[in-house]
Amino acid sequence: MTTKKSAKKLLSLAIFIMLIFSVSLSAEAILEFKETTVDFGEAESGKVIDVKFEFTNKGDELLIIKNVSTSCGCTAAKLEKREYKPGEKGIIPVKFFTQGYSGKVVKTVTVSSNDKEKIYSRLKVQGILKLTNFAQAELDVNKLDFGDVKLGETYTKTLKMKNTGTINLLIVELIHGPEIVPVFSQKEIPGDQETEIKVEFRPMKAGKFNSFLKIRTNAYRQRLLIVRIGANVSEK
Repeated sequence: MTTKKSAKKLLSLAIFIMLIFSVSLSAEAILEFKETTVDFGEAESGKVIDVKFEFTNKGDELLIIKNVSTSCGCTAAKLEKREYKPGEKGIIPVKFFTQGYSGKVVKTVTVSSNDKEKIYSRLKVQGILKLTNFAQAELDVNKLDFGDVKLGETYTKTLKMKNTGTINLLIVELIHGPEIVPVFSQKEIPGDQETEIKVEFRPMKAGKFNSFLKIRTNAYRQRLLIVRIGANVSEK
């Protein structure tokens, strides 16, 4: 009799332990997003677009957001916290800095967590960016070769700069050596207009000359334009 009771107790204890063990094995965190793609529609390029990805811990274990990484430096995500209880909701905020982009764009955000089924969740921010007010600089040449020159003389060549944008193009900074003197007819160029830049070259020593004229502007893209300047300088 005692043996049967002991056997029943042992059996019950074994079943109880197995149940606890099976429950502990089935407990897990489940990261579920309300939507994995956010389309911001159409926006003007240059603006900062804020989007939010809402999620819920659908599991029965603590959800831990381990890391949030973006596809490039144009997006940034910052979490308020990293741990969420079962049933708790959260938000992953994303900022998209649109400067330098136009047309259709798609950026990705990767979220890593302790969700065993999907360690990595990939989110998308997409939309269409339009250029309306911008300045853009274009040069007709990117190299000036003065050829054979002599010390003590001054030589001049001309290049053209056009603003293919819609707002005024501003010449912000000029970087060059003492042998080079750029002369602008105007330092503010209206949209769809061009100006001439006279480049005076005054060689200071004999030999092969290689240098640059760097022009920094408020252009939407490629704000720094570089013109290579070369010559063969001889004594008088």
